[in-house]
Formats: sequence, C-alpha cells, structure tokens
Amino acid sequence: MIDQIVIVGFGCIGQAVLPLLERAWPRAAITVVDRLLDDRRRELVVAHGLRAVQARITADNFQTVLAPLLRPGAFLLSVAPAVCSRDLIALAQSRGAFYVDAGVEPWDYADDAHASQLSNYALREAMLAFARGRQTQPTALVAHGANPGMVSVLAKAALMELAGRAGLKQAAFQDRAGWAALARSLDVRVIQISEYDSQQVPGFPRDGEFASTWSAEGFITECLQDAELGWGTHEPALPSGGYRHNFGCGAAIGIDRPGHRTRVRSWSPLHGAFDAYLITHNESISIAAYLTDDAAGQPLYRPTVYYAYRPTDATLASMQWLDARAAPRVRRVRILRDEIVGGEDELGVLLLSGRYGGIWYGSQLGIQRARSLAPYNSATSLQVASSLVAGMRWVLSNPRCGVVESDAVDFRSVLADAAHWWGPLGGHATDWLPKPGATSLAFGDFLLDEPLP
Repeated sequence: MIDQIVIVGFGCIGQAVLPLLERAWPRAAITVVDRLLDDRRRELVVAHGLRAVQARITADNFQTVLAPLLRPGAFLLSVAPAVCSRDLIALAQSRGAFYVDAGVEPWDYADDAHASQLSNYALREAMLAFARGRQTQPTALVAHGANPGMVSVLAKAALMELAGRAGLKQAAFQDRAGWAALARSLDVRVIQISEYDSQQVPGFPRDGEFASTWSAEGFITECLQDAELGWGTHEPALPSGGYRHNFGCGAAIGIDRPGHRTRVRSWSPLHGAFDAYLITHNESISIAAYLTDDAAGQPLYRPTVYYAYRPTDATLASMQWLDARAAPRVRRVRILRDEIVGGEDELGVLLLSGRYGGIWYGSQLGIQRARSLAPYNSATSLQVASSLVAGMRWVLSNPRCGVVESDAVDFRSVLADAAHWWGPLGGHATDWLPKPGATSLAFGDFLLDEPLP
C-alpha cells in the first residue's frame, strides 16, 4: 500500500500517469512539483485534489523543496528532464522513501557539448558506481519507463518465445548468467528496440515548432547526442566514426555523429521494413551488458543492441529544425495528445538470431484504445505511464534492494501488471533481413548512411 506519492515533473508523463496512480492506490495523497503550473495543470490539480508545488528543481534547492514532502514508505516518482537521478535517489533513501524514474538524468546536459560524460554509457556507469554499497537501502528502480524500462522485460519474454519456437527447454532464469547463456544458445546477435509511431496529427508542426508525442525537450537532447549502441561480439569492425570507451563495462560503443543523422533499417509486424533513427538510450547499454556471457572471465558473447525509432510524421517534420549539434531554429515545443486523430505506437524488441530467425515482441497500442483506458494519454504516454506503475508495484514487493535496473526485475510479474495497458501485446515471428543474404547480421548491414561531410 502507498499513502504518499510525490511526482517531480507534471508535463506529458506526469499527467499521463495520474489516472493510473489513482486507480492503483486510490487513497494515496499525491503531490506534484513542476517549474510551471499553467492553467491546464492547475485545472488538473483542482480536479484531482492534488497538492501542487511550483518550483524548478535544481542542484541547489532539491533538498529544501523535496525533503519535507518525503517520509518512510512514500514514493518519489521522477519524470522531469535534467533533474539528477542520483541526487534524488540519495534523498529518497535518506528519508526511507522509494524511488522510480523513466530515465537516468544529470542536472544539465549543456555541461558537455559532445556528451562524453553525459552519454547514456557514462550516466549508467556513474549510477552503477553510486549503487555500490546501497544494496539494502529502500529500493530505487531506475530507467523504468517504456524504453528504457519495459523493453528490458519484453526482451526476456522474447527470448522465452524464441526458445520455444526453437524447441529449446524454456525456463525463467533468476540471474543474469542464465539469461546470457540462453541468448547465447539461441545465437541472438541483434536486439533492436524497434518503434514505429504512426499516430497522425494533421497540421503540425508549425514553423519553428518541435512537436512530439512525449517530451519534446527530451527527444531533442537525444537527437543531438552521439548515437550509442551495445556492441556485439560477432561484429567484425567498428562503424565509421565508432569509438570504444576507456572506462566501465565496455559493453557499448558510441558513433561520432548525432542520432538524428544516423539511420538504420528495422522491421515491425504492422509496418514491415522501415527506416529509423539510431537514438541513444539507456537500454541499448543495459540490455547488452545484462546479456553478456562472461562466465569464463571475459566476454565470450554479447548481442548488438540499439534503439531504432521512427517517430510520427509531425516529429519527423520537426527534425528539420535541428542542426548537427544544436537546435537554434526551434522556437517552441509542443506535446501532441488531444490533436491525434488516429494511428498507433508500435513498440517492441526485435530479436534476430543467426540460427533461428527472428521474433518481434511488443505492443501495438492504438490511440483510440489508449484514450478508452485512461484520460490525458496518447498511445505513447500510456506505455510509459503503465510501465512506471508496474515498476512501482515491483518495488513494493521488493522494498530493500537498493538501486535496481529494469533488466534485473522479475519479468513475469512486471509484464503481467503492464499487459492490459499495452495490448495488443505479443510475439510475431519473422524471417526479415536488412539485406538479402545478410546472415551474419553485422551492424554495417543495418546502417543506412555514411557520415555527413
């Protein structure tokens, strides 16, 4: 049972998760903290009987603003960009409170123009270092939105289904080594987080406007960062501009060009083959690291893992305002929700094996069904919001685990909690290849572009 929830960030996802929280814990007192409490937000505050605090959370004031709102057993839910996850976790745990967020965040992405220390690889390594020695603290589940987050759960479900199709013994493993051994036995070489958002929004974007079905500021930041991907042991050579890191687990590489100028081929059941952008995401690194078979003391096996995203037509048009590493032509941002007239957000994991073909496992949630399930939502936001609530339920069942990544949770219980909201949800077999005869499944066969001059 939860009796107190504090939400940092009351924008797209903060509003989307509200009706799900009220349904799951109807007696919980909910406080929202946001830098802007405009008329729409104030209307929701009044309509739902919330407590509201208008404040921009910074490194200087987060303890002063948030500490009085937290007590043992409370939940701190962070869905705001550029609010440091590690500092909020430390505060929550010091107050005996639980924590969940949708992504590992720093205080300010502008501190490092090329994101060498603000890459998802570096942020994850800093989080892992922070987590050491905190294993018995109140549980903090990090990066548990839709992606990153639920896609790590879907990857395990997909491995189980692929094992069944291959005729291998199916077993739900309790540790990382077991899952890595299964992926290796299935010869899974590529895991794409494959997303095709076909939600339709006529008339947008307007001149200089960046429109998105989730955080426009968040997506702009991801677009401008270097492309990042988990790097498989089957890969013959780094891509042009590719580089390894000289610290950490070594499970991932970066490419010296922004994600919005890095395109790859992908596949989904509804849309077939499509072109997508390789956008940096935490799960590209965490899934690759989790499925690394290093039982012999060195990485004998690891799949290549990356996020292949085809956003809405409106967002694709918005991306014209981005320069290589900056967005000076973006004059305003817009979250697309009520304007959507049709379509779905098809989000899943695409596993490709060198021996057993492929399987796509995920959600084909349409806008009409999303609206029928919960107000204040699009298909995109409902996938994120339901993942957060499923993660919170897992935390309640595992209250003293310290800092936990989505890859380590019990995938069956979390998937069961989210399945209703993500439906239709399931697996689809495929024999798709990025090129005829590309049976090695090397990254170069998926990559569409050479670096721009």
